[in-house]
Amino acid sequence: MDAASERTAQELAWIHCIAKGDKSALRMLYARYSGRIYRFVIRMMNDDAKAEEVVNDVMMEIWKSAASFEGRSSPSTWILGIARFRTLNAVRGKKLDTVGIEQAPEQEDLKEDASMGKSQEQLRGLLRNAVKRLSAEHREVVELTFYHGYSYPEIAGILQCPENTVKTRMFHARAKLKPWLQNMGLSVADVGGVT
Repeated sequence: MDAASERTAQELAWIHCIAKGDKSALRMLYARYSGRIYRFVIRMMNDDAKAEEVVNDVMMEIWKSAASFEGRSSPSTWILGIARFRTLNAVRGKKLDTVGIEQAPEQEDLKEDASMGKSQEQLRGLLRNAVKRLSAEHREVVELTFYHGYSYPEIAGILQCPENTVKTRMFHARAKLKPWLQNMGLSVADVGGVT
């Protein structure tokens, strides 16, 4: 059994134990997923306090609904699906920090700096800023693909939409990112290389 299969088996065992009321299993699942959920949520809502609340809401939902987990998806897909749903509930009525491409402020031309080299942290910051400018739908697929490593079928499961919708959103996200990143001396491929 490879490491990913062992990890999934362990998570399935924890979910089974959580369904029986095992708080230590919930603590172990929380330790494994809280940071990942937080990173997913904060990129969608950009509010630290609310993101922390959503992480807690997700874990509470896992506690309440572990018995209903049927295993049709991986535990991580199920958990991030809950996180997405809870995040959308948390931001309902609140406009996300996004703008249309036409209203996006011009970026400083950093092409000359790119040849001098950027640290990984600088690249991460530039990429985060570019991804934040995307619409919520496009940002979700980029986040789930490049920052969380999910495949298109897994993302379709998390977002509860057809796989072709995921592919279309990624196509449009890349098209929007391309000029912004080129202006910073980067390419769309750099999004996957710096997380």
